[in-house]
Amino acid sequence: MVVSLLAAIAVPVLASAQVRPDSVRKDTVLVSVPVPPSSGVDTLPKRQIASDSAVTAREIARTDSIRRAIAGDTIKAPLARFERPDDFETSPRLRFSREEILSSGAVNLADLLDRIPGVTTYRSGWIAGVHAASFAGDTRRIRLFVDGIEMDAIEPRNGGTIDLTDVQLWTLDELVVERAAGEVRVWMRTWTVERTTPYTRADISTGDLNTNAFRGLFARRWRNGALLQLGGQQVATQSGRVNAFTGAESAAGRGDGTVQGFMARIGWSRRRVSVDLFANATSRERDPHTAREDFTDLPAYKGARRDAYLRLGYGDTLRGFWTQAMVGVVRTRLEGIGEAVAATDSTPAVVTDTIRGRTQQLVAAGYRTTRWSVSLTDRARPINGSMLHAPAIRGRLGGSRYAIGAFAEEDGADSTRRVDLSARAQPFSWLILTGAQSTRTPDSATGRVSGNTVRAEAALRVGRLWVGGGVIRDNTNRFESPVILGTPAAVLSSVAAQGVLVSAAGRLYKDVRLDVQAIRWDASQYNRPQMHVRTEIALISDWRRKFPRGEFSINARIWHELRDGVPFFYGAAAGSAPADVRITERANVVTGLLELRIQRATLFYQYRNLTGGAYEQIRGITMPPAVQTYGVRWEFWN
Repeated sequence: MVVSLLAAIAVPVLASAQVRPDSVRKDTVLVSVPVPPSSGVDTLPKRQIASDSAVTAREIARTDSIRRAIAGDTIKAPLARFERPDDFETSPRLRFSREEILSSGAVNLADLLDRIPGVTTYRSGWIAGVHAASFAGDTRRIRLFVDGIEMDAIEPRNGGTIDLTDVQLWTLDELVVERAAGEVRVWMRTWTVERTTPYTRADISTGDLNTNAFRGLFARRWRNGALLQLGGQQVATQSGRVNAFTGAESAAGRGDGTVQGFMARIGWSRRRVSVDLFANATSRERDPHTAREDFTDLPAYKGARRDAYLRLGYGDTLRGFWTQAMVGVVRTRLEGIGEAVAATDSTPAVVTDTIRGRTQQLVAAGYRTTRWSVSLTDRARPINGSMLHAPAIRGRLGGSRYAIGAFAEEDGADSTRRVDLSARAQPFSWLILTGAQSTRTPDSATGRVSGNTVRAEAALRVGRLWVGGGVIRDNTNRFESPVILGTPAAVLSSVAAQGVLVSAAGRLYKDVRLDVQAIRWDASQYNRPQMHVRTEIALISDWRRKFPRGEFSINARIWHELRDGVPFFYGAAAGSAPADVRITERANVVTGLLELRIQRATLFYQYRNLTGGAYEQIRGITMPPAVQTYGVRWEFWN
């Protein structure tokens, strides 16, 4: 029986050993498939449902914010820009972008004009003082244009000279100096924005002479092309030598005053068409400047200047066809200060509370390609019941290696016909040649004489530095004495003169830059020194090795200005005695500037006249011995 039981167990085992392993049927795997619940039945915990909803809401909000950021930072069509003159210089050192203007250390336009050989600037004090400039001794050979509208010197007290304090650099996007042979034309383009993200900026500074300055700007573009810009500035200084750090005041004071500025723009642009209305207002109140004994005092001043224009433009002046039509208005006011100029046969007395105004209509059209350009402009001014037109033509032919240009203007507000020719050649990568010639033909009724000016320069590249020189020759000229500086009204004469030019501009070593401009005439003449040298060394770097994203930069400069005494005419002596000519002391001024930019904020510190020595730019009016100022410029794209 036991044997039968063992046999019964062994037979199935042996039988299974005969079967192939892959023919054995595997166990069945059960997969559970969830059935969707009926409508209205919650199968998940409420906490999980709330969590998933929050995640979805955050994702939608993030997507919407990205969409809004992309739509909110679009670039809109720019407003019309007036034609920028072509460059016939050996280097682009006389073209300033908005950042370059702000970082140059310039308080007003006079500081930038100091960089031009042949230009002489005059200052009676710090920020609110008298600031003027002349080319070859003639203040009318410096002309200023804002968006194509010429700034007319209509203030009778200034005798036909623009007070450069009325030029607000903080309102500019670009400044280009056109250095013709016979005159200097400064073309300024006012600040505009193209991004639809709102922009704001705040500038705050303080310093010696109780200097305090506040400035704010706001701009906004909308998706439909509309634009709004607002800006304001308040600068005030006080009499007395007040130190910015110790608060100590000395007895040797220098009167100054206050300057307020306001600008506004509204406009619209779409594709190649734009229209905008711009207004700029400057109000000033200046203390009297008491000159040393036997010299002329400068009276106090309280007044204002208002400039505005309406512009309709089509096209871009940088390429293709363009045209613009503008109507500009200027209005000045002098408030109850008293007579500033004594009545003479040629100059009427300036009465108190005078108001002057003038309009200017401008029509311009042109076409520009990479090889040539041409433009026509007509300015019309109603003066003394007559409409005075000043048609002008400008043309250029050539490229980056060789180029020639011409500018011609018929008469104008000063009844002078002008013709300028310019040429630039770069036959080799290490050599640049430039030349310019200007002729001036005033109307015989003005009492001035025709003149001709010729300039020729050459520059050689030494490493990354351009070293050059040249000559300039100016014929006999007659011009008005600058009564804005306290000199008596008179027509002055200058003889033919020749000057030698020396320059060096470019990178000295890595990010260290050098700019040297010098001129020496064969003799000094009215309102012009015999020698004038300006030297600037600057370290300008973003330090990309340490800050690859560009969140930091340094701008450190030091410049030195040396110029001989400037002769001023103070009247004719009685009998056969020579004229009363007074010569300013030699100026030797060193100024330092340090700026550090961190993200969108720029900290700055400037020290003028580091040596502290006394100097003057108007005979008998001593400039402040030293002035420190420091502050911050902070801009935001909100």
